[in-house]
Amino acid sequence: MSLPSLLLVDDSDAILALERAILSGHYALNTASNGKEALEKVGLVQPAAILLDLSMPEMDGDEVLRRLKANPVTSPIPVIIISSEAARAEACLALGAELFLAKPFRADELLSAVENALANARRRARAGSMALLRLTVGGLEFAIPLDAVRQVILQPATRPLPLGPAYMSEFFELRGQPVCVLDLARRLDVDHRETVEERKLVILELNGVQLALSVDAVQDPEEYQSSDIERAERVGGSGHGQLRDTLVGMLRAGERSVPIFEPGAFATQELLREALEVLRPAEVERSA
Repeated sequence: MSLPSLLLVDDSDAILALERAILSGHYALNTASNGKEALEKVGLVQPAAILLDLSMPEMDGDEVLRRLKANPVTSPIPVIIISSEAARAEACLALGAELFLAKPFRADELLSAVENALANARRRARAGSMALLRLTVGGLEFAIPLDAVRQVILQPATRPLPLGPAYMSEFFELRGQPVCVLDLARRLDVDHRETVEERKLVILELNGVQLALSVDAVQDPEEYQSSDIERAERVGGSGHGQLRDTLVGMLRAGERSVPIFEPGAFATQELLREALEVLRPAEVERSA
């Protein structure tokens, strides 16, 4: 596993040498001797954190911090101010710097400051993360939050559902309980690309009612960071079809955007409960 990368920014060779001696072996280290060079290197090395001096030639650390925080790409990077100028450093905290470590510093203080800054950044990233299950059906790809998913199985033999729309006309039993199958290809008016034997059923639980989504393929579940997800309120537009009101957001997957829908987008609670009411007399008859 590669070490986290740090960018050390200071015009003092002695300070840079001290920081390298303390942090070497714990992190991958890059250095810059002024603010202008620091901004150039941020895009190249993509550091996990930046250790930033304030008084430097060409561009002070204060200005470097302002530019980093004004850029959405570099804004999440935690910045540790390393300075003997307490008043300026405190002002930088108000601008978005993570921590202030006064010069001169001890080795244990520097190691602790970097560790705390990285831990804080990881907590912020997790707070906006989302565990998703990505599905494909008929050439369409989308994702649903994982918290409503109970399991994924190969499609078993099913029986006709006496009532219901064309896209929900079958059911099967799972551990003695009837589960309605919602055919997403029919629901979205596309054609399956897999045979029935190769399709997957994604078992959801929606307010205590189970529903199986019939899809062509399922990827392994994965947790995505907030930076990978554009929330629905920022997506805008109305080009998401009949499911636009249940759009959670868009997942950036390489050069593509994958829509994220609420699991309940595909069938109303009323429809599910009506279908189960039809099945219950058969359950009672079998158990008698």
